[in-house]
Order: sequence, then C-alpha cells, then structure tokens
Amino acid sequence: MKNRPTSIQESDRIFSLDIMRGFALLGILLANSMHFQFGLFLIPNLHDYYPLGLLDRVTEVVIIIFAQASFYTLFSFLFGYGMAFLKERLQQKSLRFTPLYWRRMIILLALGYIHGLLIWDGDILFMYALASFLLFFFLKLSEKGLLIWALILLLLMALSIASPEDDGSMTAFNESLTSYSINEKEILTSGSYHEVVSFRLHADPLGMGWIGDIVILGSGIVSVLGMFLLGAYVARKNWLLEARKHHVLMKKIWWATLLIGFPSKIAYTINDSEQFEMLHSMVGGPLVAMFYATSIVLVISNEKRIQLLKPLAYVGRLSLTNYLLQSVVFTSLFYGYGLGLFGQIGYFAGVIIVFFFFYLQILFSKWWITHCYIGPVEWLWRAGTYLYLPKLKR
Repeated sequence: MKNRPTSIQESDRIFSLDIMRGFALLGILLANSMHFQFGLFLIPNLHDYYPLGLLDRVTEVVIIIFAQASFYTLFSFLFGYGMAFLKERLQQKSLRFTPLYWRRMIILLALGYIHGLLIWDGDILFMYALASFLLFFFLKLSEKGLLIWALILLLLMALSIASPEDDGSMTAFNESLTSYSINEKEILTSGSYHEVVSFRLHADPLGMGWIGDIVILGSGIVSVLGMFLLGAYVARKNWLLEARKHHVLMKKIWWATLLIGFPSKIAYTINDSEQFEMLHSMVGGPLVAMFYATSIVLVISNEKRIQLLKPLAYVGRLSLTNYLLQSVVFTSLFYGYGLGLFGQIGYFAGVIIVFFFFYLQILFSKWWITHCYIGPVEWLWRAGTYLYLPKLKR
C-alpha cells in the first residue's frame, strides 16, 4: 500500500486554487447563460436578445467584457496547474504518473462526451481531455520549455487577428451557422429530449461534415493547450504556493493584464468585426483570465480579506460536480422539454438567475463539504483514477 498512489489529502489542497475554480465556475455560468437561452451561436436577428431594451444591451456588454472568453481560459490555466502539481506530487513519492494520468484523462473524455451529447453541447471537458493527451508530452519539458511553448501557442492564436477575411468563405460559413441556429432554435424551443439529443448527434454547424468537427476541436485544443502549459509553468515555479514571496511579480502581472486585457475586450463592443472579435477572444480573454488569477492571489495574501472569498472555495472544491450541475439545471430551465424559457427572458433576467443559482451552489457546496470530503462526481473520477474507493463521508 505504501507504493500505491492516493488522492490528494484535504490538508494538502491549495486554497487559492479552490477559490479560482469557484470564481471560474461563476464566470463560465455567466458567459454560458447567453448560450443556454439563445443557442450555441448568437446569430443576429434570430432572437429578441433585448426584451428589456437598454438594460439587456448593457448586460450583454458587461458579460462580453468581464466574462466571455476569460473564464474558460482561467479554467484551462487551473487544469494545467493541477496536472503539473499532480505529476510533481507523485514523483516526490517515487510513484508512477503515466498510468494514473491516462486513466484520469480517459475518464474525463468519457464524461465530456456524455455531457456534450446528453446534457449540453457547449461542453468543455471533451476538448480538455483531448488537449490533455498532448499535455502529457509537454509536461516532460523543463520550466523554460513550458513557458516558451505556452507563449508560442498563445501567440499563434493571437496572430489569427491579422489573418485576412475571405468574403466568399465567410459568407458560406455564416450561412451554415445561420442554418444550424435556425434548426437549433426550433428543436430547443419545442423538441422532446430525444429530439434534442438526436439533433446534437447529427447536426453539422459548419456544413463541412467530419472535417468541420476537426476544425472546431483543433482550434479549441490549440487555444486551451497554451493556457494548460502556462498553468503548468506557474505550478513548477510555485508562485501560488509562495504568493507573498512573489508579491511584486504578481503586482506587475496584475497591472499589465489590466491595462492590455480589458481594452482588447472593450474594443470588440465598439467594433464587432472579425478582427476585433479575435482580439477579444485570443488576446483579451487570456489576459483578463490572468488578471483575475493574480487579483485572487493578491487578495488572499492579506489574511483579513481571505474570508471575503472563502464561499468561492466551497464551490471550487466541487468544481466538476458543480459544472455538470449547472448544465443540467439551466438546460432544464430553458429547453422545451423543461420549463421552456428558451429565447424569452433576455440577458438581464438570465444574469439574475445565474447569481441566484450560484448562491444556491455555494450553500449546497458548503453543506456537502461539511458532511463529505469530495463531491460525488469527483469521487467517481478519483475512484477510476486511483483504482480504489476513496473515503466519501466524514
């Protein structure tokens, strides 16, 4: 038993990471609230996005600037950090990392596929699992190698801003998305659960068949892999474990990401061209994600302010359970086989529901952690990863 890998103990958890995970889940839900109620692609003129007029328009801008494209990147950063931390923890104990890692990622791949097909097609777990297959080999690199490849991949995505627009291909692309979204609206508004699942299984958003699926997954993998590697680099440097020691560095990163990240996102709210959309997603998104991460590190470096963010840690402890729970509840709220609110309430009302539900998640998570060590889905994931049944109840 001494040479057998075991899951991380409660005393060894990194408090700042749990807070970041909880905060990321709130942001992901805010960004996804647009898609839960208006579909995977927000096509102009297909819905009445602004039933409350100016209030909905302002809410949309706030979501774009503060949530969209930033929180799934923050989650990607945390994922990479977690995998590098796991490898280091096992190596310190002279335990094998490779079989455990692949079991963990294959289980995540299965969870992502089930989630994307049976619950919500905006799933990120499947893409994370695919990207993690590449991450395994990058984790063999030195600290310097991780940083160089992280910057290369992030820069590669940022350079997409400069790619020229092809009017012909863009027209065909937009027509395919519009056609997909029209069918999606009909299915999600009034379709049965079986019809919704069948639509996900056979729909072709880009009109390119399996090639389109490869394009979507490929671009997503490159974007999240860059943040994976950045998270792995920070884990190797122990910046979060030794936050006070690196306070000056954190402050410099905070200012840089604040002054570059938010203007990159604000520009898209003024000019919605393709180039500014890419600037918003590929530059603004990662930089604002790092602004949030460093903000949390700086806040919790002061003992008096830790209590302000502690509720987020409860949600972060159950991050996988809470992520899946968000999809189950919000698809049930908006889709035709549930309460049928799809396309009806607008951005502002959607945000009110988000904050109310997230408050319930805080209460649920705190109650659960009081009685159990880990969340139910986390328990299943760990059981499959470590090949033994971890203790659940306290």
